[in-house]
Amino acid sequence: MATQVAMPKLGLLMTEGVVVKWLAADSQPIKQGQPIVNIMTKKITYQVVAPTGGILHHAAEVNDTVLIGDPLAFITAPGEPAPSTQRKAPAAQSETPRVTTRTAPPVKSPAGQFVLASPWARHLAQQLGVELAEVKGTSFEGCIVGRDVLRFVEERSQALVKEMAPPSLSNHIVPFTGMRRVIAQRMTESLHTMAPATLNAQVDVTKMLELRKQVHAQPVPTHTDVIIKAVAMALKKHPQLNAILLGDEIELLQEIHIGIAVQLRDGLLVPVIRNADQRTVAEIAQERRRLTQSAHAGTLTVDDAAGSTFTLTDLGVYGIDFFVPIINPPEAAILGTGRIIKKPVILHNGPVTRSMMMLCLTFDHRVVDGAPAAAFLHTIARLLTKPQGLFE
Repeated sequence: MATQVAMPKLGLLMTEGVVVKWLAADSQPIKQGQPIVNIMTKKITYQVVAPTGGILHHAAEVNDTVLIGDPLAFITAPGEPAPSTQRKAPAAQSETPRVTTRTAPPVKSPAGQFVLASPWARHLAQQLGVELAEVKGTSFEGCIVGRDVLRFVEERSQALVKEMAPPSLSNHIVPFTGMRRVIAQRMTESLHTMAPATLNAQVDVTKMLELRKQVHAQPVPTHTDVIIKAVAMALKKHPQLNAILLGDEIELLQEIHIGIAVQLRDGLLVPVIRNADQRTVAEIAQERRRLTQSAHAGTLTVDDAAGSTFTLTDLGVYGIDFFVPIINPPEAAILGTGRIIKKPVILHNGPVTRSMMMLCLTFDHRVVDGAPAAAFLHTIARLLTKPQGLFE
């Protein structure tokens, strides 16, 4: 009897994964425990291993999006016929986990065709100018859900670019697949489903830079490690920013897990420092170093890259002063930091040279208003300007 290898569930918010690369060929023998396929979620790339030995039969192709529980492959005994690779109809599931699924009644298109779509898909379609009758639904009984609308918009945009592009014999073509494609979907989802607003504040980090050098630990904490601690402490005081919006509910989260954007050759990963508010700066430095090394080595675990409640991204190393970071959904906000530069400022005793840095906070205005977001940013700035409490 054939053994099914199903798309695993690798996190609470995961609903699907993308097949990135097959590591074992179709119709070839494999051993138990052998890696057979790389899949990518919205957080990490994960290697699926064979649960048993036998002959491998692919049930999905590279770049296919496969729902949790649907077959990635089947493994048969030698000589046993291959099973059908037709995917089963997925059970109805919410577009945003932990919220009860509500399937909308059929919607009548202008052409008179009835279309089965979720409320969120209809809302997105109206915002983005999409005719639902042209979208292929992938949920239960062909129901169109939000990800189907976003995928349709992405494919339509790509087709338009190809039509407008002049013919070329020498352009280098980079496949829009794997991590790059997942990042694009996430960023498109963020911009089209949120109400982002950005606040900027310049902060004096002179004292913070001095104190971090006095921490007797290996590795020596960087300014990023101190900022992580400041953000975690500020989130305890401003819980509205440590929240996620799921359906029609705003959930204020008790635990503080800070995601750190790590740039890789092919894109971004966001490993997570869990319970950052309960760690010392030295502990944060050690954990951040481990996560960064694992991200570059491709060895992040599910726990390493899932469950962030707030994200920090730093472009200062590239000489950037300030920018507009894009929120990592379903979080409520993200903080970007620019480069640290020495510049003259006026204090009580006259002009002095201080180390200054720009903080850039993008927040979802549906979840929190401008004044509370500004108060949160002010708290971070105050902690970094007078940082003694960060090192206690």
